[in-house]
Amino acid sequence: MELPKKGEEAPLTRIREICEEYGLKDLWVKIEKDPPPRPFKSDGCSLWFDSWGGKCLYPACFLHDLKYWAGYPGEDVDRLIADAELMIDVARITGGTGMAETMFHGVRIGGHEIFKQSFSWGFGRA
Repeated sequence: MELPKKGEEAPLTRIREICEEYGLKDLWVKIEKDPPPRPFKSDGCSLWFDSWGGKCLYPACFLHDLKYWAGYPGEDVDRLIADAELMIDVARITGGTGMAETMFHGVRIGGHEIFKQSFSWGFGRA
């Protein structure tokens, strides 16, 4: 499945299709029940590389962005799970753990909601 391009707004109908394709049923239920007021756009691997060693990391970062967009303040466990899933996805894509672990630590520090950035946890609800 082709994902929306970096910076392209994804309507809820497209988000539903993506959640179905990637097995993100719980995420779609959360979004459908209370859609974030801000439209969803992925910035790819925020302030990082969208590819590494000839491998495209964008799909992993897109799904991570979707989870962050839909997040609520204080959902520390959900955020940790999203970050761990990013790490696992990147490890699968790259075939190694180095970049995956680096990205995990980066999002754990830089993605916290207290920073209120366009890529922070809950950015769709801020």
